[in-house]
Amino acid sequence: MRALIIDGGGTSTEVGVAINGQIAARTLLPSARPTRADQQTDELCRMIGSFLATTVIDEGGDGGLDAVIIGMAGVWTPRERHAYAASFKESWLVYVGLVDAQLVVMSDVELVHFASYGSSQGAVLIAGTGSIALVRDSTGTFHRSGGWGSSIDDAGSGTWLGQQACKAVARMLDGRGPATLLIRPVANYLRVDADYPDEVRQALRGAQLQRVSRIGAAVLTYADEGDAVAAEIRKAGAQELALLCTSLVPDLDMRITGYGSLLLNTSYAQIISESMKCELAVLDDLLLAIPQQLQ
Repeated sequence: MRALIIDGGGTSTEVGVAINGQIAARTLLPSARPTRADQQTDELCRMIGSFLATTVIDEGGDGGLDAVIIGMAGVWTPRERHAYAASFKESWLVYVGLVDAQLVVMSDVELVHFASYGSSQGAVLIAGTGSIALVRDSTGTFHRSGGWGSSIDDAGSGTWLGQQACKAVARMLDGRGPATLLIRPVANYLRVDADYPDEVRQALRGAQLQRVSRIGAAVLTYADEGDAVAAEIRKAGAQELALLCTSLVPDLDMRITGYGSLLLNTSYAQIISESMKCELAVLDDLLLAIPQQLQ
């Protein structure tokens, strides 16, 4: 069994070639998440074509693939899947070659669920750039909570943590809130000097806060180091993430798997577990887990 696995998130795209249950080659590419104007499959297949050109699958090259499995952010409904699959096939033909392999398209969240449980029931909690929980019940039906995007609600995510850090710094600069060392990562994000509060104030007033999720990891780091404001933000974020799960599984009678860069922070994962009153098993490498489900 030879499969190309594509985990397309909002920040990056992980690609791996699985051969007989093992990842034989992998690479990290820029995000190619589809937009309303562009499915971005041309760019994705162009990058994958370059990757496969230097990756030995077998003597037949890319023709040796049995399956191409795509978990793509922003692809959820049957209509979205169909449109994305059609666009991907066209782009693959141009940049890679004939599509002889079976093509499977799902959301990136469903890909995490598949990596964790295969076709069995279970729950996953994702906390990275955004946040979402997904549960598959005993009938095979999926239910989700969250995943609304940063403009509506991505509570507990890297974007949310970054936004809360900026708010905390704004309150500190106004004298409405306590002092916090979070001014350092916020100033770094704004490309100004944290030792000059007026510069931070001016930059923060005009900031669009795009890609603010990169401050999220800093919030957790400063919380670990004892910053009280960062610790409060961390606690609130953990409670919000726990609520995503408990809203779907009130009695938490099934296993919860966590995935995402933020959950690699041990303290954050632990506080989430305590808020849910159940263990959160963190999946640290999605690509390594998927081939086991293909056996």
